[in-house]
Amino acid sequence: MNFGLFFLNFQKNGMTSEETLNCMVDTVTLIDSDDYHFDSAFVCEHHFSRNGIVGAPITAAGFLLGLTNRLRIGSLNQVITTHHPVRVAEEVGVLDQMSEGRFVLGFSDCENDFEMEFFKRHIPSRQQQFEACYDVINEALTTGYCHPENDFYNFPKISVHPHCYSENGPKQYVLATSKEVVKWAAKKALSLIFKWDDNLEVKERYAVLYNKTAQQYGVDISDVDHQLTVIVNLSTDKNTAQEEVREYLKGYITETYPHMSRDEKINCIIEENAVGTHDDYYESTKLAVEKTGAKNILLSFESMNDINDVKDIIDMLNQKIEKNLPL
Repeated sequence: MNFGLFFLNFQKNGMTSEETLNCMVDTVTLIDSDDYHFDSAFVCEHHFSRNGIVGAPITAAGFLLGLTNRLRIGSLNQVITTHHPVRVAEEVGVLDQMSEGRFVLGFSDCENDFEMEFFKRHIPSRQQQFEACYDVINEALTTGYCHPENDFYNFPKISVHPHCYSENGPKQYVLATSKEVVKWAAKKALSLIFKWDDNLEVKERYAVLYNKTAQQYGVDISDVDHQLTVIVNLSTDKNTAQEEVREYLKGYITETYPHMSRDEKINCIIEENAVGTHDDYYESTKLAVEKTGAKNILLSFESMNDINDVKDIIDMLNQKIEKNLPL
């Protein structure tokens, strides 16, 4: 089991954008030391909201790669549908070369209809556009060239520079956003990232669908290493931890799930993520790992208000990772 961090970069009330981003930078540079056993950090893409102020995760990842020496740094969900795929491939190639293979490409389709409309994308063909974008990007990263001939992209063969440092391009993960994406990923043996805000039933259903699809199409998934994202807030007082998470998530949940009960959704997230005291959070994470088959756990400590408490929890978890768990 491997451990890393992920960053949503929600801008809390009373915090500036600079302070929010500095917290990410400080946490990443902390765990880049050889004293820590976390191996990666991922940045999430959001648009037009204080509930996530990074619209360009590849750019943010590039900055973090320049500050670090050891960690793999990646985009958690680079939304490839709303970007030209050749530009994405070029940017990824630059980071793969300049970091000597430490960049990781986590990518996603576009879940948000408003973003599809804003970036002039056709909503009914969402999945087809996503697949077409991926094919261009993957061809460029694995061969150094691309020559698409589909309904969305059609241009002569070009060389995409720089060609990647990593053989066959950087490691790739795709966010598990729908049944269609999960089935598509299984056919390609692409590793999934399970979302922290999906309930356990959805995560398990996606894992089962992935395995069933791979078996149906005879795909070898022995090297697949899914990632599980987990919100962490631990305290000596369970209520304090839960209230911090509620306050942190309420704007995002209201915005992202407008037709659901906000309190019910947040309560489910609290129950199924690592929120509470040091004694009552392990089982939920263990169960999620069992249900999804994830080999990597990505943690977010951003809901915790005291940066010193964050460091204490990171140190505690680091010691347990060093001792090979249990957490």
